Amino acid sequence: MNNHGIFSPDRTKVRTLLSIKSIFLFLLFTFAFEIAYASSVYSQTKVFTMQSAEKTVLQVFKEIEKNSEFIIFYRDGVIDLNRKVSVNVVNQSVDKILEQLLAHTDNGFTIKDRQIIIYKKETSATPSVSQQKNKIKVTGVVTDAKGESIIGANVVVKGNPTIGAITNMEGRYEVMLPSDDVILLVSYLGYNTEEIKVKGRRNINVVLHEDSKALDEVVIVGYGKQKKESVVVSMSSIKPKDIVVPSRSLNNSLAGQVAGLIAVQRSGEPGYDNAEFWIRGVSTFAGGTSPLVLVDGVPRNMSDIEPDEIETFSVLKDAAATAIYGAEGANGVVLVTTKRGRVEKAKISFKTEHTISSPTRLPEFVGSADYLSLYNEALRNDGEGPQFSDELIAHYRNNDDPDLYPNTNWIDELLRKNTFSHRYTLNVRGGTEKAKYFVSGAYYNESGLFKNRPNGIYDTNIGIDRFNLRSNIDMAVSSTTTVGVDLAMQYLINNYPGTGTSTIFRSMLITPPYAFPAVYSDGTVATYAQERDANMRNPYNLLMNSGYAKEYRTGIQSKVNVNQKLDFITKGLSANLNVSYDYDSEMIIRREYNPTRYHATGRDELGQLIFSTVVSGNPDIQDPKNSATSATKKIYIDASINYKRTFGKHDVGAMLLYMQKETQQHNVPLPFRKQGFVGRATYGYDGRYFIEGNFGYTGSEAFAEGNRFGFFPAIGAAYYLSNESFYPEAIKKVVNKLKLRASVGRTGNDKTGQERFLYRPTFTTNAGGFTQGIGDTGGTNGIGNGIVEGRFAAPYLAWEIEDKQNYGFDLGLFDNRIDIIFDYFRSERRDILLQRRTVPQLGGLRQDPWQNFGKVRNQGIDMSMNLNQQIGKLKLSARGTFTFTRNKILEYDELPQKYGYQAVTGTRVSENTLYIADRLYTEDDFIVSTNANGLKTYKLRSELPRPTLGGLIGPGDIKYVDVNGDGVIDSYDQVRGVGNPSTPEIIYGFGLNAEYKGFYASIFFQGAGNTSVLLGGATSEGWYPFSWGVDQSNYRTFALDRWTENNPSQDVIIPRLHKNNANNANNRVASTWWLRNGSFLRLKNIEFGYQLPKKFMDKIGFEAARIYIMGYNLAVWDDIKYFDPEAGNANAGLNYPLPRTFTLGLDFTF
Repeated sequence: MNNHGIFSPDRTKVRTLLSIKSIFLFLLFTFAFEIAYASSVYSQTKVFTMQSAEKTVLQVFKEIEKNSEFIIFYRDGVIDLNRKVSVNVVNQSVDKILEQLLAHTDNGFTIKDRQIIIYKKETSATPSVSQQKNKIKVTGVVTDAKGESIIGANVVVKGNPTIGAITNMEGRYEVMLPSDDVILLVSYLGYNTEEIKVKGRRNINVVLHEDSKALDEVVIVGYGKQKKESVVVSMSSIKPKDIVVPSRSLNNSLAGQVAGLIAVQRSGEPGYDNAEFWIRGVSTFAGGTSPLVLVDGVPRNMSDIEPDEIETFSVLKDAAATAIYGAEGANGVVLVTTKRGRVEKAKISFKTEHTISSPTRLPEFVGSADYLSLYNEALRNDGEGPQFSDELIAHYRNNDDPDLYPNTNWIDELLRKNTFSHRYTLNVRGGTEKAKYFVSGAYYNESGLFKNRPNGIYDTNIGIDRFNLRSNIDMAVSSTTTVGVDLAMQYLINNYPGTGTSTIFRSMLITPPYAFPAVYSDGTVATYAQERDANMRNPYNLLMNSGYAKEYRTGIQSKVNVNQKLDFITKGLSANLNVSYDYDSEMIIRREYNPTRYHATGRDELGQLIFSTVVSGNPDIQDPKNSATSATKKIYIDASINYKRTFGKHDVGAMLLYMQKETQQHNVPLPFRKQGFVGRATYGYDGRYFIEGNFGYTGSEAFAEGNRFGFFPAIGAAYYLSNESFYPEAIKKVVNKLKLRASVGRTGNDKTGQERFLYRPTFTTNAGGFTQGIGDTGGTNGIGNGIVEGRFAAPYLAWEIEDKQNYGFDLGLFDNRIDIIFDYFRSERRDILLQRRTVPQLGGLRQDPWQNFGKVRNQGIDMSMNLNQQIGKLKLSARGTFTFTRNKILEYDELPQKYGYQAVTGTRVSENTLYIADRLYTEDDFIVSTNANGLKTYKLRSELPRPTLGGLIGPGDIKYVDVNGDGVIDSYDQVRGVGNPSTPEIIYGFGLNAEYKGFYASIFFQGAGNTSVLLGGATSEGWYPFSWGVDQSNYRTFALDRWTENNPSQDVIIPRLHKNNANNANNRVASTWWLRNGSFLRLKNIEFGYQLPKKFMDKIGFEAARIYIMGYNLAVWDDIKYFDPEAGNANAGLNYPLPRTFTLGLDFTF
């Protein structure tokens, strides 16, 4: 293969990527321009034919609005709406009609896009000097109790509404008054009107307070919307502006932001960095624990959403909120809605962000000389002589010949110091009463930490290019029918090395620095003298010389919504239909590269390196191969009848919904299907008493016909105590809002992984024989193939059931300057779906049978608090969340334990079973003698418990507690429930915000508590020095803090060294010696920004603009120090690191 063939894929990639970007941005800008242009010319192109006599001005206004997209604004008293007029125009623009309509009056008009503003003309074109002197100018700002500016508030003179003003985008107003002996009326919908006496003041700032009876804030709930005051369920939400997402995935920014949500991010690898998250912890030890995620009411992947598309983000937590989702509600529900159009002129927003990232923590390793000296120490501890001479070690220490005596730092050779990412988003939002639209496009690019090949044959680094496009359109087909059409697309190109990321990082962990350089000085590919097994690989080759893969993923999501009012049957009745079709496809193309690998054995008389060939390979990169293809289509339908009506003080609502969904995977012949019915009834009285009942009736293919459907009811109630007439005014000045809530209900779960049709047995014919009667541990009859039973039928299998309770309150203090939401919850999940492990093998079952067995109780609290205060022009706010959850296994599939402390029943999910470390052995514990090498040997004194865990035992090794007191350290001394679970029981977050004259700053901390991390254990051999001997290990600098004969301290990290796992068997078992507190506090993000002044924006034709910088994952305080505590101990702590990022952004609207 020639070089042109090698280089062409990258050039093609660049050209293709640039073409995609160019086309994508061109189409988006073109669309935005066309909308903006259409808005500007609408008033000139829209024509009317109107021939009317003896109509009132108000009737003409209504006819204009009915037959166009215009909206007419006027202040009360400015125009005589009852005046009779005659209008006669044919195919004329709206300004011609208005000229006739307002002729010979003191009214004028202006047209801005689709908005017509009627005003009163001045009686004189140029007021006299005396008139101007008599006028008094009063200015100010109107805000709410939280300090937020109120746009569009009315400021008028009491008794003379023709004199007044409307607040602008910053809440500012300016009004000219005839004298200062007047009263200003300041009003806004949903707030109490304030009367302000001027009395000589020239700057009057006004704070409006919410009218609890008039305020109808709407929140998103399951299958619908409700007024916030009437919500009885437990739910949390986060404002989109508080979601800081410097990476591709939204999931990573949720920890500590939402009360009740527990989230941890285990990896920072682009494309695979999604955080795990749970709602109110874990309630099961088997099956699925992830919540249901709905995007615009349809089950979808949250990581596919571009953050700037989000309108609302809510978490449903209790049974009253989630029971209507039946089979999928047990683990909680996340509701995400995307932005939609508004009745306003088109607004175009553009944002660009540029981010530089670096790892939060990376391990450090000792150099070659120290490594070899430490191995000699391990040999001495094991009673053997040194393997490496002082002379040889000196060559490495002096760096005499880097090819033959290398000192390779694999972190430096493979990883960059910094990486970069870029995000561009452009959206257009606007509409009229008849059609509203939101269109958004985004491009995101992120590169990984790996270095690229020096010769550029192909890209060895991880890299993501993602394109997002969304269009949400709502149309009023008639006065009773609306249609919404949503379309979203994601196109992702992911590049990564031919070897998996975890394998590369693991190789750095187990490859010594002295074995060979990353690459020889003449460019020759380096490796071990022998590659005896898959673990003996040069990490550099795994990255640079294994080829590469490209993943192409396309996702399309579509939805059509039809809403039909049925007021002709009865007022408040409506029907709603949602139909969605989603399609995802993925293709992975690999190009393998396997060059010949060599090992240098010395130099010849000319000083040239002498090589031995270790593995013969191919110098050319292989042709592309389609290594994986997948496709999934999903169809979702729900249809509902809804009723909502108010009778005096009574608010009544009801819903009945049918739902079905189908998921078809390309390699599965039968689609996955679910269907169900949902019902809800709500009642509220006088804004004080609220009650809601709902149910989900869901079917699952996992169960036999008699158990296929499950019924999941729930009921909730709320009491607005602060709305009672007897609520004392003195208390209301402090506690202005007090709402009590309670709910009970049942949810279900049918998640069993990929197992389907569990009620039916399976058989196989390719087992190579049949098992002889005692399960998988029995022998195999080699006579020939036969039919073998696989899965045993489980016809009585049924739903997991979770019964939930929730009690909480909402509290508003000092006119809602302080807002607190608190919940206590308790749940019990039973009939857990699992495969029984304790069925006797003599039963003859080849696989463990499925059964409903097990019970877990989960309880805790979650709360959130928000504080807002304004001091002059300084706006301050603070927010915080706290979640504590604790579970307990009440019933578990285990045999009766000989010792109760080993039982899983009664402990928490994901707790450790550990040996209890007492201390390190000392010489006093042994009878000491000397061997043939002149080294000490040790025999444990008979009065001490006898260890049976293997390996060598001597001073500096771990001494364990003989828990059962039988004089032997064995498996019966392991104790369940030591420390805390690996999943945090506590998640919290708190932050501060400040704004002053356009400048703003925010800071947010996030933390986790009640969690433990096990540093070592039998599955983490890479954690211990010299796990696989001197040739397949590396040595971290923290392990220098070790026991030695010269430092026989008990306060060390590492016990005495051994030469391999076999000799170190006693120390490497999972024990409390390796258990660490995994709690941490993280400085999650800081942001500084400046909002450019409105006056300046108006001059340049922009509506708003801001520039900002932010930092993310800036610092962490914890007890571990060796790796990021949130990432955990996968790969013995050396996995793809979490990123610390700094971002510069620009956001503007026009």
